Amino acid sequence: MEEQISLIFKKKCNGIAALGLATEVNKLTLKEKIKIIELITTTIPSSFPKAITIHAKKYEDYCKLIDISKSNNVDWLILQPMIKKNMTDKDCYNFFKNIMPATKGTLTGVQNAKEYIGVGLTSNQILDLYKRFNNFRAIKGEASSIHMQKEIIKYPKDLIVFNGRGGQEIVDNFKIGCKGIVPCLDGADKFLKIYNYFKKNKPDHAEREYKNILPNIVFIMQSIDSLVCYGKRVCAFRMGVKNVYDRKPFLKPTNYGIQKSKYIAKSLGYF
Repeated sequence: MEEQISLIFKKKCNGIAALGLATEVNKLTLKEKIKIIELITTTIPSSFPKAITIHAKKYEDYCKLIDISKSNNVDWLILQPMIKKNMTDKDCYNFFKNIMPATKGTLTGVQNAKEYIGVGLTSNQILDLYKRFNNFRAIKGEASSIHMQKEIIKYPKDLIVFNGRGGQEIVDNFKIGCKGIVPCLDGADKFLKIYNYFKKNKPDHAEREYKNILPNIVFIMQSIDSLVCYGKRVCAFRMGVKNVYDRKPFLKPTNYGIQKSKYIAKSLGYF
């Protein structure tokens, strides 16, 4: 984990985010989550932007992780909803409304990923939270560029939007006004290259780079389970890590999947 953190900094990424779906946050103990937050703080310079996703099984653990993130001077928090059986979008909104005061003083966003976790916020609920809390100024979405474009035009200019899905439609996301994406390490250097092309007003170069890596994105992003299984292996092979361990529950990799992951790692280039 420490090597991954260092690599993100060495590759001149624009920041680092941890404890999201790809960090297998649902499998980590509270102690492990705290350890990762502390690792980030001690491994890279204080000036490097840091974001921590907050997710736990208990409300008090949410508050503890928020406090620990603040004490480690993270730049922003990304709140995930606490998923419960038969949870509705309104329950999701109420949870964010109740937990948001604990984030006071730190830029805070929410992970609005109904496509992946089953519940999410409507644009009206997002606007309500924006008006209630002056530190709520970011959305981390997981939706198509078409859907996100319709959402962004409803938001105030200072409510920044990141859109993910493993880099799918990355150029279109920039075109519609997204601030960026929060990708996994496996292809972060390629996404950074695309981002820099776009910022330099070279959309053709950005599109060409995107087309080159799109087959890899399609293979990895079949599902969250696939991302964790094969995306993790692509990252490991690019780093020169030979042994990859899976924590239950997990998608068991096939021999073909492992060979495909090695092929993708080779095509992307070793770190």
